[in-house]
Amino acid sequence: MKIAVIYFGGQYNHLIVKDLKYLGVEAVAVTPDKPVEFLNNFDCIIFGGGPYSVANELDKMGNAKEYVLKTQSPKMGICLGHQLIAKVLGGEVTRAKNPEYGLVNVVVDDEDTLLQGLKPSIRAWESHTDEVVNAPQGFRVLAHSENARVQAMVNSNNTIFGVQFHPEVKHTEKGIEVFKNFIQACRK
Repeated sequence: MKIAVIYFGGQYNHLIVKDLKYLGVEAVAVTPDKPVEFLNNFDCIIFGGGPYSVANELDKMGNAKEYVLKTQSPKMGICLGHQLIAKVLGGEVTRAKNPEYGLVNVVVDDEDTLLQGLKPSIRAWESHTDEVVNAPQGFRVLAHSENARVQAMVNSNNTIFGVQFHPEVKHTEKGIEVFKNFIQACRK
């Protein structure tokens, strides 16, 4: 299995690649200037974090919008990537009323595929100013926190996932389980 990790300059993106390699998956950091067809060489895509705001800087994220819309591979967004998927597919992303930084209690409402084995809650690392306030049509909300209603989401086909928290950061409890679950979803 080969997973593209779309790199938007986030400080933790290298940890996503490291965790995937630890789990025995070939993971490659890919900058968003590559043509959409480049992603045909990968089985799955993970959109990492970064300093942009999809609410008003989507144009600075290269071909990211096309990656979401024009690829059929299973996808997972982390932090900025979660917001990107939501925004591009018709959800609502705004500046958070209460941005979250550091450890946050994430309540797992629906274990589904991605959060299997994480219920009832985990402590997770957060670093975001924007947030998804409404998931796209056809998505279910899987988890929430005190300040963020959409901490995790999935589409009806279990092929597009998003998490606001950072599973790649060692402070996130069971973060490696999120990646294991995503890899399992990719194999289906």
